[in-house]
Amino acid sequence: MGYHHQAISSPKIPSFFLFCFITMFFCSPATAKTYYTLQKGSSLSLKHNESDFLTSPDNSFTCGFYGVGTNGFWLAIWFTHSRDRTVVWMANRDRPVNGLGSRETLTRGGSMVLTDVDGTQVWTPNVNSSLANLAERGELLNSGKLVLLDAQGKYLW
Repeated sequence: MGYHHQAISSPKIPSFFLFCFITMFFCSPATAKTYYTLQKGSSLSLKHNESDFLTSPDNSFTCGFYGVGTNGFWLAIWFTHSRDRTVVWMANRDRPVNGLGSRETLTRGGSMVLTDVDGTQVWTPNVNSSLANLAERGELLNSGKLVLLDAQGKYLW
């Protein structure tokens, strides 16, 4: 009694399509992230002229890096749905940061700090010195105000 072996073949996937799928999956550019709160130890970052964002719960306002000139950015709050992104507030009007590697951080120590690409501190909110390091999170309210809150939800700034 002889056994007949039949080769099982897999479906043929053209090499070009396989290459495109692998390239798309592994080489896709990083996209901006949107947050509703900025937790202690986290940052909004600016990479290759693309910013992470903080949005209000009702999505009326957005906070992030807003381009000015060819490679300058303000940390700003604007109306999310306005055609020209109408700015309502900015932290560093007189000193834009660089478009690569700048960040707004709520440090592990509870301070909010805007730093340029070289690590230079450009801006920090004017918080009462006795409360300066108590922030647990930052939020953008439906009113467009950027606030810092302690662990109990009390406004610090």
